[in-house]
Amino acid sequence: MTPDQRRLMEHAARPAIAELWKALKPLTSVVTVLQTGAHPDDETTQMLARLVFADGARVAYACAVRGEGGQNAVGTEARSVLGALRTGEMARAAETIDTALYWLNEAYDGPINDFGFSKSGPETLARWGHDRLVERLVRVIREERPDIVTPTFLDVPGQHGHHRAVTQATEEAFFKAADPAAYPEHFEDGLVPWAASKYYLPAWSGAGMAYDDDEPPPDATVTVDTGAFDPVLGATYAQIGQWSRAYHRSQGMGRWVEEGPASVALHRKHGPDAIPVEESHPFDGLPVRLRDLGHCVDDVTADALAQADRAVEAALAAFPDGGKMATALIGLIDAVDRALAAGGDTHARVGPRLALKRRQAERALALALGLVVRLEGPREPVAAGETAELRLSVYAGRPADMAITEAALACPEGWPVETLETAPAGPVPAGQTWAIRFRLTIPADAAPTPVYRFRHDPLRPEEPVTGRICLSVAGCPVTLPVGASPSLSVVPPVSVVLAPDGAVWPTDRGAEPVTVTVTARNHGSQARQARISLPAPEGWTITPPVVPVSLAPGASQAVVFELVPAGATAPAGRWDLAPDVTLDDTPRPGQQVRRIEHPHISALTMVTPARLPLLGLDVTCDRSVRVGVVEGGSDRIALWLERLGLSVTRLGPDDLATGDLDRFDTILVGIFAYGARPDLRGANDRLKAWVMQGGTLVTQYHRPWDAWDPDTTPPLRLEIGQPSLRWRVTDEGAAVTLLAPDHPLLTGPNRIGPGDWAGWVKERGLYFARSWDPAYVPLVRLADPGEAPLDGGLLSATVGRGRHTHCALVVHTQLEGLVPGGFRLLANLITPDGRR
Repeated sequence: MTPDQRRLMEHAARPAIAELWKALKPLTSVVTVLQTGAHPDDETTQMLARLVFADGARVAYACAVRGEGGQNAVGTEARSVLGALRTGEMARAAETIDTALYWLNEAYDGPINDFGFSKSGPETLARWGHDRLVERLVRVIREERPDIVTPTFLDVPGQHGHHRAVTQATEEAFFKAADPAAYPEHFEDGLVPWAASKYYLPAWSGAGMAYDDDEPPPDATVTVDTGAFDPVLGATYAQIGQWSRAYHRSQGMGRWVEEGPASVALHRKHGPDAIPVEESHPFDGLPVRLRDLGHCVDDVTADALAQADRAVEAALAAFPDGGKMATALIGLIDAVDRALAAGGDTHARVGPRLALKRRQAERALALALGLVVRLEGPREPVAAGETAELRLSVYAGRPADMAITEAALACPEGWPVETLETAPAGPVPAGQTWAIRFRLTIPADAAPTPVYRFRHDPLRPEEPVTGRICLSVAGCPVTLPVGASPSLSVVPPVSVVLAPDGAVWPTDRGAEPVTVTVTARNHGSQARQARISLPAPEGWTITPPVVPVSLAPGASQAVVFELVPAGATAPAGRWDLAPDVTLDDTPRPGQQVRRIEHPHISALTMVTPARLPLLGLDVTCDRSVRVGVVEGGSDRIALWLERLGLSVTRLGPDDLATGDLDRFDTILVGIFAYGARPDLRGANDRLKAWVMQGGTLVTQYHRPWDAWDPDTTPPLRLEIGQPSLRWRVTDEGAAVTLLAPDHPLLTGPNRIGPGDWAGWVKERGLYFARSWDPAYVPLVRLADPGEAPLDGGLLSATVGRGRHTHCALVVHTQLEGLVPGGFRLLANLITPDGRR
């Protein structure tokens, strides 16, 4: 999809009449709701859509992690790069339901990270840092000043530990945000203590295919109707919530729901005693309309608030007449300004609410007038030390008494801005575009633009560079902020990419060198001369030591290094190869630039240190074994087998349907492949017959819903347990007992011992089998602390003249983490019995 095609599709998906309606609704309420969650896609979208578009609430979602530990159904991004993709998905999901977004982690390698599935809130808090998490949530509460705070999930056994940790921390932050003694450093940033009025828990269970809440949910004290129909948007709020969820495509989210009754039940755990516990609406007892704020201000301000409220009613009554709406909205802004002018205690009590209401009114006014404000910048990333041209424009769609008073860029301190071309300030005729062009100079020492930021709020764009148009509309001052499209991304002048992205050197490899290709790219507009070096770790030799490159603007050049052990054999251990880039005689660590592009998100540019992890390990592997791999798109085991030196064939539909399976000694079925590959399901009888005739089949873990029929999918009956929380071992250091230590899979060609279970990452395994045919031999026993042991993590059976092994251990994760035991176990799994 081209950038223009993407713009056209996004434009078509945002009809002006719907956008105007969505901008009007928040004017009807002064209530702010904050929901907290652990992951992108945890938000209760149907409830938030209802509170925004029906009840006019300002809604914000605070998300702990970026989701870097999740699956990826749309691409190959993993770890922090997957976190960047899911950050982009979360931004689009939030925009769909007009929700502000806060993140508790702003660093690619930050401590509040998605380290994998957890069953324990305390374990999660220990990893994230209890005080760190609470402090971040307190900051969000003080920034957003919500009336209502609600976590997404309950803190009960059987629930994801990340969810439990966020719920625990949210309740603590609910009280600490009001405490002047808590985190006084916030006050240096202009924040003040804030006491939210109500704290709700979900009154519904989070149990399902993944979780199994051990305790029933609390009784509902209020129910939010999400089955109501929005006459302008043409959908129920439950359906609108799914519009939002569909942007979480990497997690397979978004499902069709029919029109009809739907609701979300809540339990009020904390709140004013004066408000009855049983409520008809979460807003009961709160000031809802602007006029409701009059009880805490002087009479003059109260009168202004009442006038503002009448202006809101007039604007709604005038919908969709843009001219009449504009008149009412100008009256609203004027009344809000008079209320804000009161200052003193009045401003302290209601000022932030009124400032928010003014921003919302300005947005609605711009839409009523048919104004289109854009800040267009470079479509490609810009190198530090270069210049970028941006065009700030406003198009007037309706006749109006309107004039430009100011147009400006906001950018980091020390970034010079030059005006290149501008139309004179003054009236903007209907049907005309007023524009100004700027040249921005990015300092040579400017840091790369991060993808991970604290806040995403369309009402307050905070990208590295934003625009601002100031107007006078019938004498009313209006400021319209706008973010750059596409967002300006700063990258290093020269970036590098290393290939492969990881290297494995078995001790029996011999002296054949590993080739490392470093591709340098010039992101600037001028030709550059650079020198690329790849320092060798101790025990290794890399040649040549330095390679010069000459790079034309936008050009890339690949240089090749050879890596060999300094001695006769490779040392065991792990190292990170880190290239240096020398520009103007100044060496600097090499940085990699990744472009993350998918049709459902805005393109993202991610800059990280360039690294190539190297593992030297003691592993014996029969490289004559012929391996076929049925990939499911969720692992790279085929690639790692090739890096071990094996010949691997990736099996396509024709291979499975009619190909000669006898040319393979072993066939390995990837994670989730039965669910992702209809061709595999169609060829399953052929595959089982091949096993009967002597083939070695290895299946990796599957979910019960991945078209896995326990009676017909595997060669012999094998049932996968659910909910998944009950059938996984999340403690990566959990003790492993070998149930059959002399079994062929545990003795050859590598004898598996205690050292092979050391250093595992993320977890031990998931989607363990719960029952199986007696022919299967359980090989390992594992358990999370305090839980009953599970024997269904690694099962193997003789089937006819062949063998089937089902592995629910996360071997693929260990390969990506360069954990030696993962490679040694994999080498055993793919080796036929007669060749150990």
